Amino acid sequence: MAVPFDSPYYPYEKVQEGFLTMRGSEWIPYKILNYLLDLPDDNGYEPFDDNERPRVRLAKYLWYDGPRPLDNVLPTPTEKMSMFYDGDIPVLNTDIDKKRHPKGYRIFPVGYFLQAELTAKTVLKCWIGRVQPLDFTAKIGLNFQIVVNTDFDSTTRTEAFSRAYNIEQCVIEALNGVNITGIGTVRYSRASFIDDGSKYQWDEGTHIYRSPSMSIDWAESDMGVIHSY
Repeated sequence: MAVPFDSPYYPYEKVQEGFLTMRGSEWIPYKILNYLLDLPDDNGYEPFDDNERPRVRLAKYLWYDGPRPLDNVLPTPTEKMSMFYDGDIPVLNTDIDKKRHPKGYRIFPVGYFLQAELTAKTVLKCWIGRVQPLDFTAKIGLNFQIVVNTDFDSTTRTEAFSRAYNIEQCVIEALNGVNITGIGTVRYSRASFIDDGSKYQWDEGTHIYRSPSMSIDWAESDMGVIHSY
C-alpha cells in the first residue's frame, strides 16, 4: 500500500491505531508546578491565604527563609513566578535580574541544573522519571527533589522542624489523588507504581535533600496549547 506524502509516518504505514504516543507527557513537569504555584486564572479564581491549604503552606516555605514561615502573608503571584526558573537567564548576575527574582530561582521543571543552584537557598524540582507503558495506558513516574541549604532547613522555629520535609508533605497533600486536567490522576502508592516513595540524602554538610516520587495514570490525551511563562 502506497503511503501518502502527508502522512506523519511516511514512507512507512502505521498499521495499528490507538497505541500510546506519549504526546503531551513532555509538558507534565510544567503543568504540575504551575498547579502547585496556585496562581489566579481567567475564571476569576484567586488563591486564599489559608494555611489549611497545602499549596499556601508550600509557597510560604519556599519564599520565607526565616522562622515561622507560615505566620507570614501569602507571596503574591508575581513573587511566586519570580521563583520559576528561566533557562534563558540561568544565572541571575545583574541588578535587574536580582530585582526581578529577589529570592533567586527556587522552582525548576527539570531534574538537573548547575549554575542556578549556587544561589538558591531552597529549591523544588520536578521531572519525569521511569515510565511503565502498556498498549493504551502508562504509569509515569513523577520525580521531585527538594533541596534546602542546611542553614535554612531547621530555621522554622516550630515543631514542624524540617523545612525540607514540610515542603515534601505539602507536595504530597496537594497532588495525591488529584486528577490534573489533561494529565491524569496523580498517586503516591507503591501499589500503583513501585517507584513511589521518598528518600532522604545529604551532601558534605551543605544541603539536605528530600526526593519524593509519585506517579501518574496516563492515557492518551490532548493537553492543549503550551502557554509561555
